[in-house]
Amino acid sequence: MWNIVGHEHAIDTLHRTLAAQQVRHAYLLSGPQHIGKTLLAQRFAQTLLCTGNADARGTTRDPCNTCLSCRKVLHSNHPDVHVITRPADKQFILIEQIRTLQSDAARKTLEGKYSIFLLLNAHEMNVQAANSLLKTLEEPEPSVILLLTVTDANLLLPTILSRVQHIPMQLLTTTQIKNALLQRWQVESLEAERIAALAAGRMGWAVQAVEDEEVLVERKAQLDLLTRLPTLSRVERFELAQQLSTEAEKIPTLLELWLLWWRDMVLAANRCLDLTVNVDMRDLLKAQAAKVGARESERMVRAILQTMELLDQNVNTRMALEVLMLDVPASLTP
Repeated sequence: MWNIVGHEHAIDTLHRTLAAQQVRHAYLLSGPQHIGKTLLAQRFAQTLLCTGNADARGTTRDPCNTCLSCRKVLHSNHPDVHVITRPADKQFILIEQIRTLQSDAARKTLEGKYSIFLLLNAHEMNVQAANSLLKTLEEPEPSVILLLTVTDANLLLPTILSRVQHIPMQLLTTTQIKNALLQRWQVESLEAERIAALAAGRMGWAVQAVEDEEVLVERKAQLDLLTRLPTLSRVERFELAQQLSTEAEKIPTLLELWLLWWRDMVLAANRCLDLTVNVDMRDLLKAQAAKVGARESERMVRAILQTMELLDQNVNTRMALEVLMLDVPASLTP
C-alpha cells in the first residue's frame, strides 16, 4: 500500500505506468509545499524496487512495505536511491551536485533494478545545474529514473519540462485532512478539526503539527511578528529584513503563512470570516480587516506573491524582503 492521504489521480497515473510496464525515465511532481510530493516520490521508488509484491508478470503496482528493499527506501538507506537537495548553506542546487548525479547514474545498480534519483525542489537549481541536468534527461541510462519535485512547474526550463512526465498534485480538502488525523493519527476530534483548518490543504504540515508541537509554537511566533510589522519604523523593517535573510531556508514557510493571513484578511474584509484558515485568530482578523479594508489586503496578497516569485527566480533575498516590508500598511495596528 502507498499509505498516502488523497492524491488519487497522481497515484492512479503511476499505477497505469507500472501496469503497462512503461516506466518513464523522468517524472515531475508539482504542487504547493507540504502536500506530499516527497512522500509520493518515495512510495514510487519503493514500488519500483520492491521485491515482495510482484505479480505473475513480475510487475509491482504497490510496495509491500515489508521486504528489505522497501524498508531500506523507507529509512533512506537504499544504495540505489539518491536524494539531491539544496545544501543548507547555499542558495542553489549546484552543478557539482548534478555532476555527482551523472557519475552515479553511469554506474551499475547495486541491489535493485533501477537507480533512482530524487531531485527535491528542483526549481532551486542554478542555471548551470539545470543545463547540466538536461544532458541526463536527453540521454538517460536505461536503468536510471529521475523523480523531480517543484512547487510550480513553470519555474523549470521549458527544455526540462518537455523531457519529463508531469504529474500535478493538488491541495487536499479540510475534511480529508481531518479524517486522516482522526483515523490514522488518533487525534482528538476538536484538535483534528483545528489543525485540519490551519493546514490549508497541506497534509504534510498537518502531520508535522501533530508530531511536533514546535510547529504550532513557531506559527504563533511568526504571526505575532506579522501583526507587529505595521508598528515598526522603516529602519526597524530593514533590520528585520536583514535578520530574516540570514535564515533563507525558513523564508518560504514564513511567506506561505503570511500569504494565508492576508488571504484571510481579504475574506474577513468581505464578511466571509467563516471561510478563513486561521480559525483560532478570527477575532483579530475581523478587527484588523475593518481597519485595513479589502483593497489594501488584496494589495498585500499580490505583494507577497510577487516576493515569492522573485525569490523563486533567485533574486537577492534581503532586497526582496525589504521591498515587501515597505509594502505592509503602516495604518494597521495589532
